[in-house]
Amino acid sequence: MTEHRIFIVLIAALILTFAFGTTFAQSTLTVGFVDLQQLQAKSKRIQEMQKNFAELNNIKRTSLEKKQNDLKALTDQLQKQGPMLKEETRNEKIKEIGMKEMELKLAQKQAESELQNEARALDESMMRDLHKIIGELRKQKNLSLIFNSTAALLSADDSFDLTDEVVRMYDANAGTKPASSEKAKPAAPPAAAQPKPKAPK
Repeated sequence: MTEHRIFIVLIAALILTFAFGTTFAQSTLTVGFVDLQQLQAKSKRIQEMQKNFAELNNIKRTSLEKKQNDLKALTDQLQKQGPMLKEETRNEKIKEIGMKEMELKLAQKQAESELQNEARALDESMMRDLHKIIGELRKQKNLSLIFNSTAALLSADDSFDLTDEVVRMYDANAGTKPASSEKAKPAAPPAAAQPKPKAPK
């Protein structure tokens, strides 16, 4: 009787082991990873975006430096000529310097805001396109998960690295640009007002 019970227990254990092994095999994860730092270093499209942003930053900086130099020139001029100027002329110079200071502060805030908005728009556009591409790649390769190696992955086989494929797919869509990066077209000048015809006498 005891031997019979032991036999039943062994059979049950084998059944459970087989069932567990089958379930684990069916639920085995297939994964990949993308190195975002390497992606940015390899992608020509991202490098072009970074170059355009750097050029915009240089334009803003050059414009602000010119305003700062103009303000400094006026301040130096007032300090040198102040005692020799008439009170009315001196007051006009002081007023002009005050206006230049206000213009400079306003230009600094505007430049900072524009650069922040442009950087945010480029980043959002890039991540939106990358998420779409990575999602398509995951479906094509029938993967369960794709990790961001920069933030979460400590070690992995290079065969799971999808970075170069994502770079190729992302650069293939280089023709698409975020709306904010396009240069604003100058508004058309208003049409000249036509003289109204005189009423007949």
